[in-house]
Amino acid sequence: MCTLNCCKPVIRRTAKVGDWVAANTAADFPAGPSLLVYAMRVTVKMTMGEYDAWTQRELPEKIPSARSRDYRRRAGDSMYDFVADPPTRRRDGFHVPEEMEHDLSGVYTLLSEDFYYFGGLPVEVPEHLRPVVHEGRVHKSTKNDLYVDDFVAWITAEFEPNKLYGMPRGMPQTLERVEISRKP
Repeated sequence: MCTLNCCKPVIRRTAKVGDWVAANTAADFPAGPSLLVYAMRVTVKMTMGEYDAWTQRELPEKIPSARSRDYRRRAGDSMYDFVADPPTRRRDGFHVPEEMEHDLSGVYTLLSEDFYYFGGLPVEVPEHLRPVVHEGRVHKSTKNDLYVDDFVAWITAEFEPNKLYGMPRGMPQTLERVEISRKP
């Protein structure tokens, strides 16, 4: 399950089930900017409050635990406690308290059971699809409509879905890294 619960509030508010969301590397990424970090087709959209309740029932590993020795448990994205709505309590996670208002402005969480995650081992997007890649902290929406079918055809032909091809950037080197292998 790939989830987007923090960051990109405009995308989280406006995306619909069936839409594709993709993220590329930042300008300061060591291997270069504009490489594909992940792509996900939104299969479920729920409010952040619903997501908080859902993670407690169904996917507790998405609730960050700052004291855990396992990096993956510290990295969960269900970091806002919706006992009160709007939440007043933030769980320990990678985002700082100053980001709470920004994160919560997205209102929704996007979930995907149809994703490609490259993390710290991002891949290059083919030349004919480069117009979908953007520079800086922005997002595109309808401008990418012309490329969606070709993008989906490319990624589904080259990679297996729902697989971690690389771990998140910044993950401790002691955890196993996954090698990228394209479909045969």
